[in-house]
Amino acid sequence: MDSLSEREVARIVRLQRDAGVQRLSCHFSWPEFCDERRGFHQEFVYDAAVFAAAHGFPWPDVIQTAVTAKQIFPQLDGLNIPKLLSLLRDALSECLPNLTPVHRHKLTQFLTDTCSTRRRLFQAVVGGAANMSIIQLHLEVQLPPTPCPLAQGTELHEWERQRHESQLTSALRQKEEELRCLRDGSRVTLGDIPEDAQQDKEGVLGLVHEAVRATEDQMQASLNQEASLLSDILQLKLQQAALATGRLHSPVTSSTGHISTPPDMPAKEKVQTTKTKTGAKSGKKP
Repeated sequence: MDSLSEREVARIVRLQRDAGVQRLSCHFSWPEFCDERRGFHQEFVYDAAVFAAAHGFPWPDVIQTAVTAKQIFPQLDGLNIPKLLSLLRDALSECLPNLTPVHRHKLTQFLTDTCSTRRRLFQAVVGGAANMSIIQLHLEVQLPPTPCPLAQGTELHEWERQRHESQLTSALRQKEEELRCLRDGSRVTLGDIPEDAQQDKEGVLGLVHEAVRATEDQMQASLNQEASLLSDILQLKLQQAALATGRLHSPVTSSTGHISTPPDMPAKEKVQTTKTKTGAKSGKKP
C-alpha cells in the first residue's frame, strides 16, 4: 500500500473501470479471499476510491478511503442494517478521523446506500456463495401477431362504403326475390261457390258481380305492391350507382348562388355553364 502515491491514485481513477481495478489491486495484498470473491472485493475498493476522488476528497483521504473499504468488505457477512450502520460509523471514525463534515456525510451516505442495496449480494459473496452454480431457464415468450402495415389496411371511409354497398346489395336481392314471387304467384283468388246452392238468375248474377269486385280489389292490391317493389328496386339501384361513382356529376350550387362546376368537367361544358349563367342574369335565353 506504501506504493500507492497521490500521483498514482490520481492516475488510477482516470482509467477505464477494468484497467483501474486491475492497477489499484496491484498496490494491495488480498489474503482475505483466494477465489472469485476477490474480484468483488477489489471492485468494491475501487468504487469507493473513485467516489472519493469525484467528490473532491484530498488525495491522502482518497487513499485512506480505499484502505477503509478494503477492511469493511470482509465484515459484511451476516450483518443486518443496524449492525451495518454501526460498522460503517466505527470504520470511518477510526480510519478517516480528519474528514470534513461534508465529506464524512457524503462518504457515509455512499457506503450506506451501496451496502444496503447490495447487502444480500455482498453477504452471499462474503459467505462463500460465489462458487454456487447458476441454473439458467430459457423462457419462450410468445408475442402478439404483428399488425399489417397501414398501407395494407382499409381506410375508414372505404370500409364504410363497402359496408353500405353490401347492405344495398342484400336489400336489392330481397326486393327482387319478393317481386319474382309476386309475379310467379296467382294475382287473384276466387271464393268457393257451393255446388248444391240453389240460385236463381238474379242470385247467380249477384255472385258473379261480387267475384268480379273481389278480383278487381286483389288485382289492384297486387299491382300496387308490384309498383312499390319496382320503386324500391329502382331507388336501391340508383344508390348503388351513386356509391360506385363516388359523387354526382351535376353542377353544385353554392350558398352564394353561383354554380360551381366539377374540376374534371370538359372545357366546353364549363363555357356553356358560364354562358347559361350570364344569360340568366340578363334575362336572355342562352
